[in-house]
Amino acid sequence: MTETIVTNKDIYQELKRRVLKGKYNIKMRLPTEEELIDEFNASRYSIRKAIKQLSDEGLVYSVKGKGVVVLEQTPQTNELNLSLDQVDSLQVLNSTHDFDRITLIAGFQQIIVDEALSHKTSFAVGIPVYAIKRVRRINNKNAVLDINYFNAQLVPDITPEIAKGSIYSYIKKTLGMKIAILKRQLRFERAGQIDYEHLNLGIDNCVGNMVSFAFNDDGRQFEYTESHFIPDNFIFNQILKF
Repeated sequence: MTETIVTNKDIYQELKRRVLKGKYNIKMRLPTEEELIDEFNASRYSIRKAIKQLSDEGLVYSVKGKGVVVLEQTPQTNELNLSLDQVDSLQVLNSTHDFDRITLIAGFQQIIVDEALSHKTSFAVGIPVYAIKRVRRINNKNAVLDINYFNAQLVPDITPEIAKGSIYSYIKKTLGMKIAILKRQLRFERAGQIDYEHLNLGIDNCVGNMVSFAFNDDGRQFEYTESHFIPDNFIFNQILKF
């Protein structure tokens, strides 16, 4: 047994250091509670509190029957330091009222991740991904542009028809995959050419951009998405943990 790490904070910081350094990447699991109790000579409460801190930061995810899964770590996803207590995503202002919404497919192809795309999405170079552009048309106004990349090895056989509906419903109901964590970052940016092409910006020269990294319960990242939206049509409530 070691007696060098005794406080809750020290246990948390040491486990976090190991996760970020990739110590557990091979099995994508933390050691069991019993192993950690023995290693740190700590109480079960201290170990669980440290793991909860890691979970709150989106570094690990507890799965019944699997233990504590370590999520894939990249410089891009580690920049997202949002609270993961609850999630709501974007909501249309005054969404208690009825509104018409349709999804238009503006682009659909399967591509191989190159270095530039890897740097952007954190997917490994060489893997196949579905590159999808979807325009959310709300009350006859192009209000949201979703730029999606899905790992085709983890989320196979996506079709334009599936993309036009709900990819998440397909993932959960058809593929039987459990979505564990969604890390998000909200920022505002100057509108680019792609935004002027697909969104009804009017006099606006900026867009909101919700960047999302999604992980399954094996700790694997399966999605990177940018949702560009017209700022005056949406609110963002909370960051959410599934």
